[in-house]
Amino acid sequence: MADANRPTYAAAFRCIGPECEDHCCHGWTIPLDRRTYENYQLFPAEKLGSLVQHFVSVTPDKAEGLHARINLTPSGHCPFFGADRLCGIQKEYGGALLSSTCSIYPRTLNSVDGVLEGSLTMSCPEAARNVLLNPDAMQVAGNLLSGAFRTDSVARLPTTGAIHKPYGCFHEVRALLIEVVRDRTRPLWQRLLLIGSLCERLDRVRTAEDDAAVPGILAEYREVIENKWLHVELESVPSNPALKLKVIFQLTDNHIKDPVCGARFRDAFWTFVEGIATPQEPDASDDVQRFLQAEKLYHRPFFENSPHILENYLINYMYQTLFPFGLEGSVHFRQQGIFDDYILMTTQFAWMNGLLVGIAAHYRENFAAEHVVRTVQAFTRATAHYPHVLVWMNEQMKKIKFDSLAGMAVLLKN
Repeated sequence: MADANRPTYAAAFRCIGPECEDHCCHGWTIPLDRRTYENYQLFPAEKLGSLVQHFVSVTPDKAEGLHARINLTPSGHCPFFGADRLCGIQKEYGGALLSSTCSIYPRTLNSVDGVLEGSLTMSCPEAARNVLLNPDAMQVAGNLLSGAFRTDSVARLPTTGAIHKPYGCFHEVRALLIEVVRDRTRPLWQRLLLIGSLCERLDRVRTAEDDAAVPGILAEYREVIENKWLHVELESVPSNPALKLKVIFQLTDNHIKDPVCGARFRDAFWTFVEGIATPQEPDASDDVQRFLQAEKLYHRPFFENSPHILENYLINYMYQTLFPFGLEGSVHFRQQGIFDDYILMTTQFAWMNGLLVGIAAHYRENFAAEHVVRTVQAFTRATAHYPHVLVWMNEQMKKIKFDSLAGMAVLLKN
């Protein structure tokens, strides 16, 4: 079994190649480090060299890890992606000559205190299945240093920054957060609000002198969990399904206009719309009633029967992003406060979960794990890889004044 606080399950991932329903060789330009770029320059023209000359170019800044890139064909595919849905470079030269990005994906590798950790990016369908459908996915042990993939592109837990955070308490904070996610004595929306409350407290720890208070804060929250406190208080939090539905529509309507939003995400949205929208003469109140009915009859029973699915989504997110402290050395790293990181995580979760309610309404009794996997994968691919989208999410929450526990409560509670 893996160390509960040191994920290595990414090493067990195996690509299914041509059987994948949404391959990773389209839509994304591929960064190349200098070593890989120089190796590609040695390819003979008849063995992919001509494609290298046509599609591989040096980036203007030549930053380490971003020395060059593989540009896409007019159809939006990697030029080395073959008609057999396999990588031409890997077939011709072996996996050792893959770029760091291609070799590692969909794994995410992070270094914490000099120790390598590995989680999965759920923009890959098979990775999404690995994470979401196995109740023990987080406990799968793997050897991240096996040599099966490169390990030279690794993000790190920051130790300093413009915003002070209690980095020295990272492991204790993460262990408690995971404990809260797994506390099935509470509905998941309550667990997420407790996490938000803890993040709000930790966000006030803004100096090294304040770090001494963190163990006491964590002890308070552990006592809340162990003694099942705040049930009544959290149950009394008002719900506003009409406003929740309005925000889901607003976020999605805005995002599908972004060129990075893929066809699979748009398909998921239209399935959501077909599930809850009034066929003729739209009436918002009817949509809300269908949304509530779908949550009660199809969505909730499914996830009560498989509670590990959404829990695994959240825990994988925490591992992948080193939540709530953030990543250094990653294009996804953006220095922001602990509570802002919470708003970002919870917005993504609530938005995606809201779409799942409408999709459950569409499929009704046939709503199944395959629909969840497809939705999570499509949502992740359309959002998580684009820093500007992540920034936009937090800005949207601020704009509509949802960047608070009260705002998140509206999005989370049905």
